[in-house]
Amino acid sequence: MNLSRDENFNGQPAPRRAELRDFRDEDLIVMVQEGKKKSFDELVARYKGRLFSFILRMVKDPTLAEELTQETLIRVYIHAAKYREIAKFSTWVFTIATNLVRNKMRQRSRRPRVISLNPAPLDDEIPVDPADPTADPSEGIHREELAGIINEATSRIPEKYRIPFLLREVDQLSYEEIQQVTGLKLGTVRSRINRARNRFRQLIKPMLKNEILLEELEKIEARAAAEKNNDY
Repeated sequence: MNLSRDENFNGQPAPRRAELRDFRDEDLIVMVQEGKKKSFDELVARYKGRLFSFILRMVKDPTLAEELTQETLIRVYIHAAKYREIAKFSTWVFTIATNLVRNKMRQRSRRPRVISLNPAPLDDEIPVDPADPTADPSEGIHREELAGIINEATSRIPEKYRIPFLLREVDQLSYEEIQQVTGLKLGTVRSRINRARNRFRQLIKPMLKNEILLEELEKIEARAAAEKNNDY
């Protein structure tokens, strides 16, 4: 099938990009299977920023992160026909990305490496938000400082705990989705995330000397606690 074909089988034009925004990811990938290229463009727009941020936290190399992001998206396109809605599309995508990162890290295992964390955009966010002319410039500075501290603290979490921690806390995957991505047992996923959370708190608090940053951390912890209560 020609994947560049961009119309329905009845000869009608495929939905426009603006219309595609109302479709689920799972519906869009089915449309990709049917040869509607604009559906894939919409998936790229939704996931490119998230994938890049996730991969960058692991490899700490923007060029390599961009390369692996592109490779992930290429594999999604090439293997679109293999997707079946037995798992969420996001789970399938992050499984591909995680496997690529693991393979790359194994290749680099003979060399020292440092792994980092950058804040990832949420599902409905673009990678860089437009500037708000009414915003307090100092707030952006504090957030950048907090992001740098988060980078440092997260880089010290052992790798086997870091991957499920990032998938949960940043990419907002459910425990069941993380289980599918990592291949771990559900109890192991929960245990590793909890250990990573505890390690993260131990590492980051001594780094926070600014009262505003401490307030930011308290907000993050409050959200994490609320999510944890909802999980059980």
